[in-house]
Amino acid sequence: MNESYMEYMVHKRFTAKDRLSRILIIVLTVFFFSLSPMIPLSLIIAAILAAIAYFVVFPCTDLEYEYLYCDKQITVDKIMAKKKRKQVAIYDTDKIELLAPANSYRLKAFEHRTFKEVPLWSLKEDEHVPYVMIYEGNQKVILDLPAEFVKLVQNAAPRKVYFD
Repeated sequence: MNESYMEYMVHKRFTAKDRLSRILIIVLTVFFFSLSPMIPLSLIIAAILAAIAYFVVFPCTDLEYEYLYCDKQITVDKIMAKKKRKQVAIYDTDKIELLAPANSYRLKAFEHRTFKEVPLWSLKEDEHVPYVMIYEGNQKVILDLPAEFVKLVQNAAPRKVYFD
């Protein structure tokens, strides 16, 4: 039995939306805390906002994606603040229509179709070109995959995976 296994982890770049949400929650917390001598209820609101910042906003903006290839399946996990792990999706190589770099000419055949776009990549376009996977005919999944990872997927589905 031919079993292949590989893990790859990529850290998601902070976007303007991530920075804005962090700054906004901090400013609101400080604002309500500064009102606490005049309005006692604002101290409770500041504590609630601080808890939301610590348990929700900061973990959701500090993301890493872990790609795992095992037994003809690509599993994508989202790791929030290096503490919580959540499985995002499992992709079976038999259901992949195409896996190619985002700048590949092979994606032109799919331009006329409407897809649900699933961005599971680092947003670092200047470092390398992400891979686009057309999955089950209705999903366009964007992944940051190294060449070794793509080679393993190509061994399982040679007519669906391209490097150009």
